[in-house]
Amino acid sequence: MLHKMGKLSALCGSSLLVLMAATSANAADGQVEFTGTVNDNACTINSESVKKSVDMGQVRISDFPNTVGAVATSGSTPFSISLENCSGSTLKNASIKFSGQQAASDATVLGMTGENQVPGLGIQINDARTGNKLSLNTASTDYELRPQSNTFDFTASYVRLVADVAGVGEAPGTRGIGTGKVNALATFDVTYK
Repeated sequence: MLHKMGKLSALCGSSLLVLMAATSANAADGQVEFTGTVNDNACTINSESVKKSVDMGQVRISDFPNTVGAVATSGSTPFSISLENCSGSTLKNASIKFSGQQAASDATVLGMTGENQVPGLGIQINDARTGNKLSLNTASTDYELRPQSNTFDFTASYVRLVADVAGVGEAPGTRGIGTGKVNALATFDVTYK
C-alpha cells in the first residue's frame, strides 16, 4: 500500500508541475515593438525650407533677348534653403541637387508643369555664391557646414527656350514665348560629406 501511495504522490507532484508550467506560459500576452531611424544627416532641414514657394513675378516678352538660353533681363529671384541643428562633428560639408520635370528642349532647366502653361520658357537655377547655372540633377559644389544653422542662397530666372521666327514677305512671324501663367516644381536633395 505504501508503494501505491508513493506512485500517487509522484503522480500528484507531476501534475502540479505541469499545472504550474501551464500557468507560467499564459502570463506573457503582450508585446513591445521598437521602431526608429538611424541616418547620417549632419543637419535637419528648416521647416520653412521643406515646402517653399518662390514668386517669380511678371516679365514681358520684350525682357528676353531673342536667343535660346537667354535669361530675362528683368533680373532673377533670390531664394534660400536653410539647415539647422547641424552638428558638424563628423560630416563637414553638404551639396544640394535640384530635380524636377526637365524642359523638353533643355534638360538642364525646369520645364513647366500643369495645363495651359506658357510655352517657350523654363526656370534656370543659379548658385548665388558664384552666379553659375546649377543644372538639374547635378550636385552643387560643396558648402562648408557651420555648427547649428546654415543658409544656402540661390537665384531663379526665366530662361528662353525657343527663339522668335521673323516673318518673310507677307507671312507672319511666330513668337517663341507665349503668354500666361508659369508653374514649375523642383525637389532638392542634400548630401552630407
